[in-house]
Amino acid sequence: MRVLAKACVALLCAASAALAQPAVSANGMVNAASAVQAGLPNGDVAQGSIFSIYGNNMGPAAPGVSATSFPLPSSQGLGGVTVQIQDSAGATRYAILLFVSAGQINAVLPSATALGQASLTVTFNGQTSAPQTFNVVNGSVGLFARNAAGTGPGIVQQYHHVPFTGLVSLSLNDISNSAIPGDVAVLWGTGLGPISGDETEPPAQVNLGAVAEVWVGGQQVPPANVSYEGRATFAGEDQINFIVPNIPGCYVPVMVKIGNIVGNTVSMAIGASGGMCSDPLSPYSGLTQAYVQANGLRQGSVTLYRSTAANPLPPFATTTTDSAAGLFDSYNWTQLAESRGVGVSVYGACTVFTFSGIFGTAADIVTPTYLDAGVLSLVGPAGGSPISIPAIGKGVYNVLLGGSNGFPAPPYLSPGNYTLTGAGGADVGAFTATLTLPAAFTWTNMDAIASVTRADGVTVNWAGGAGYVLIEGYSAILAPQEAGAMFVCLAQAAAGTFTVPPNVLLALPASALTPAYPLGGLTVENTAASATFSPNPPTGLDVGAFSAVYQLDWVAPAVLAPVPGAGPSRPASLSPRRTSRPSAPAPRAEVTSPKPSLRPPRPLVVCAKMRQSSHPGG
Repeated sequence: MRVLAKACVALLCAASAALAQPAVSANGMVNAASAVQAGLPNGDVAQGSIFSIYGNNMGPAAPGVSATSFPLPSSQGLGGVTVQIQDSAGATRYAILLFVSAGQINAVLPSATALGQASLTVTFNGQTSAPQTFNVVNGSVGLFARNAAGTGPGIVQQYHHVPFTGLVSLSLNDISNSAIPGDVAVLWGTGLGPISGDETEPPAQVNLGAVAEVWVGGQQVPPANVSYEGRATFAGEDQINFIVPNIPGCYVPVMVKIGNIVGNTVSMAIGASGGMCSDPLSPYSGLTQAYVQANGLRQGSVTLYRSTAANPLPPFATTTTDSAAGLFDSYNWTQLAESRGVGVSVYGACTVFTFSGIFGTAADIVTPTYLDAGVLSLVGPAGGSPISIPAIGKGVYNVLLGGSNGFPAPPYLSPGNYTLTGAGGADVGAFTATLTLPAAFTWTNMDAIASVTRADGVTVNWAGGAGYVLIEGYSAILAPQEAGAMFVCLAQAAAGTFTVPPNVLLALPASALTPAYPLGGLTVENTAASATFSPNPPTGLDVGAFSAVYQLDWVAPAVLAPVPGAGPSRPASLSPRRTSRPSAPAPRAEVTSPKPSLRPPRPLVVCAKMRQSSHPGG
């Protein structure tokens, strides 16, 4: 009897769970390619685009149910799920369903959905969720990325005419298979704008014209070199065909802009002869395509930092901190192909990341394997006993050397020679490295930057320095979600100046204000010296570097102001960190070469089934 009673209780619990009311996360509707948080400038959902809905109890348990044929389901539902939308004009519409599960739904927003605020409900097994609101815009492009999170290397197809053969090589871009300038590349995304016709059927491939600007490596691709902007052959999916510019690098930023809305930034690799990419910043010098595809990358770095933060608002003041940090890790090929790498490796270009919280940090979601490098120690120009750089975790090292407040000692770093010694550990052999630290550079117009109007750009000037300079900025919103975006731009130190362009700043929100300070800031840092490990490389590594960085932070006054004529940035709430991407990224065998000004080739296969992703609010 007790066994029967327990079985009945279990059945009742299971039935209760199965009949639980669906719950859609507040602000859980996002572009399915970019995953940009709702409330940020590029966080709205475009008419006719593929979007993701996050929540709980919204559909069948994992692995969920996918639409497998046309016409795609809408009002008739999929797996017992329907999604109903009430638009700003009062019309009720059904989303076109691609994939449904308990925690995530992927769907196409009907092109006829009116602009402005809409509300959405999910019905599953006869129960309907409470409505949640989201904003509908005409166009906001999200680009698909290899990491399924809208950052890092994008899903970019490339076409190369093999000389003297009449053959066309078709492949996916990655750091080991860079695009050749002059060839045609195809960006895959969603959100170019509405179309006419039955969206439950494969769309007609109609060139929408120059609705969007394509920016590659900090330069706009001339409109004449963009041969197609429009739907691919799958519902809601867009493709943009363009001629690859001559901007070589491993992590060349790519973004698409419609009006004042700048989509997420992805990267592509470009090389004069294709194959393995190369540039001064990326760690692939001397490595072959075959090697990285078979072995990935094992790397180590130790960096000396002098960080000076200037904040004129009371009770803050200017502070200086000296530290040393080390990182030793390994990526297999799959991880390396998806990793953001150095973020931006082209002088004169910028990349943009979004983040949750109020501070400008955006860690790569690809997690490597960390390597034990043993004991690290440092000797500065004053000599004396070596300073230990302790491991705070496997492969991760950090020590505070000194600071202006005298803790744990006065400032440590000064111009001169520094010698790093690695005793070797379980994964990395012994090594040494010596660098000469030059005098610090100065940020000459720091005090003049009281605020930043995004539509105007911002110019940063400096004097001195060597190597290269990174210009970084962030801006965040508070209510009801803490979220923001940050940019990173790369310049040669010898240039002495850099202007962050409007198309980069427009991807950031206007800074929220707190009683103490605005949530925005600018940083300029100079990697002034660098040296390779000896032996080069040590046992267990493919590359190792010892470098020194001067970092200047201008915290409080760097407010990113609203675009003139625009309203305040909308608040946001729970937002997913990852979204789905095509489950079969390989192109079809019968794809032919695109021809500028003609209809595009058949697209990258994007199946109705899209990967389920995690959502922190779920």
